[in-house]
This record gives sequence, C-alpha cells and structure tokens, in this order.
Amino acid sequence: MTQNTTNHTPGVPLDPYTDLADTVFRFVTAVEDLLRDELAYPFSVGSDALRDHAADEQHRGIRIKDALTGLSGSQIRAIGAQCDLHYGIAALLPAPKVYFSPFPLARTCAVTAAKAWFILGGATREERLQRYLNEELDALYRTPWDFSDPDARAEIDARTVDLVAVGVTAGLRSERKQGAKDWEAPYLVRSDQGSKVKPPSETAVVRDMFEAAGLGQQSGLPYTLLSAATHSRFQHAGVSESIFTGRTVNGVRTTALHSSPRTTAKVTALAAFATRIHLLALARYANVSEACVQDRLRDALAEWCAIGGVSVPE
Repeated sequence: MTQNTTNHTPGVPLDPYTDLADTVFRFVTAVEDLLRDELAYPFSVGSDALRDHAADEQHRGIRIKDALTGLSGSQIRAIGAQCDLHYGIAALLPAPKVYFSPFPLARTCAVTAAKAWFILGGATREERLQRYLNEELDALYRTPWDFSDPDARAEIDARTVDLVAVGVTAGLRSERKQGAKDWEAPYLVRSDQGSKVKPPSETAVVRDMFEAAGLGQQSGLPYTLLSAATHSRFQHAGVSESIFTGRTVNGVRTTALHSSPRTTAKVTALAAFATRIHLLALARYANVSEACVQDRLRDALAEWCAIGGVSVPE
C-alpha cells in the first residue's frame, strides 16, 4: 500500500537533494557561460554557421527572407530552452512533496537537444535546411489551429507555401502521405530520396543522439527511462524505490514511493548528456573547439554522474 509520493519522504535526509540541485545549477551556469563567451551569437568567422547566414539570399521564400539565419538562431533558442528545463529540475529537487516532476522535465530537455542536434547533423547546407524546414512544417501543423476555420486554413496554407518555396531553392520537393489528416504536415525530400522517405521519428532521433553521446548499444534505453514517468510507469521502470513508513493498515505495512538521490541523479543526468552532445555539435558548427565545451562542463557533469553512480560517456 502506498502512503505518499515525495522524493524526500519523512526520515530521508534533504541535504543530498539540495546538493544535487546545486550541482545542476553549476552545470547550467557553465552552459550559460559558453553562450556568453565561446558560443556567443553571431558565430565566428570561418564557421559553417556564418557561411549559412551569408547564403540567406540564395534561399528566400515569399515572406521568409532569412531561413538560414533562422536555423542558426534556433540553435541558441534550443540551448536557452534546455537551460530553462535544467533550472526547473534544480528547483524541484529539494521542493516538498515533489516526486515525478523532475523526470518529465529531463525528458523534454533531451528531446529539445536531440531535435536541434539532428538539424546540425546535416552534412551539407541543403541537408541542414531540409531538416530545419521539416521541423518548422511539423511545428506549424501541430499548432492547435481550428482547421475548419477558413482564416486559419488560409494562414496555414500561406506559411506552408512559403516554407516549401524556401525548400525548392535547395532542390527539395514537397511530399505528403496519401490520406493525410489536417494536422499531418507535408515534408520535404531531396531529389535523391523517394517520396516515402519521411523525417525520422522523435524516438529515433533521441536514440541516435544518445548513441552519438557514447551510450552505444544502450542508446535506446534513456528515452524509455525518461518516458517512464510521462507514461505512468512509476513503479516499474527504475525511477522509484519503495520504503516502509513504519505504519500498518489492517495489518499490512504501508510503503512510500521514494526516489533516492542516486536514482534521481542517474535519470536526470541523461538530460545533461543530451545538452552536452548538442553543445558539441554546435561548437563544430560555430568553428569553436570542442575542448571548450568539455572543459566548461567537466566538473559539474562529473559530480552529477558521481551522485548517480554512472560514468560520464566518452
């Protein structure tokens, strides 16, 4: 029988959670320092980022005049969103009567990092633009429009035509699955791709990111673990432990759900791995030494992993 759900139940010291929160704060502070210094926007001379920006004129739509600048700017916004989520994790760790909340934040952080990392993984400017435009199209159609409203429908169509027009300048063509629902976006494919080559799923992108982060054959497990709390698998997926409360009800000893500092750190550290792999990709895009990222994050990430009893991925 479950008595309560709190990440520091009565009798469990609060200090380790506060220490973990301080570690997360140090990590996100290091990320923000990178954005102010080495990865400050606009990016450095000689970088793919600056060359992409200079190519805006070649990839104009109808209303969109700076798609590639938008691509590079979206990377900074994605890092900012991850910082927001890391701050949220840190704030929740020592909060009373909080148990599940840090894990969905960690999952959202990992997904945010993975989507941005995937865009930067395009080997050419055209492929990066394809990935960026497909993400923009998907976001457009997932906005809660009233698809039966003529004005909304006209706006969706106009934005779609604009994004597709940008894609055409990069040799891309628009496809859409047969019988697509209103909210299912078209997608852009290259001339060497078939019409059924859709953008990879969120799950696939996150898995590929964690594989690139050094998790190898275990790359599919982090998304499953991070999704556990989101999908109500609280007691069966390694995100909780049960401890006895010392009380009995009708002769049955009661238990409380409890996530130890070690388990909490182990799960939330996956968000830190995701942020780091995104920052490393951004460093390459911005013509910044990857060592700068590693050096800035090393101490806080090592401490976070030590609390969780996990190794820092190579």
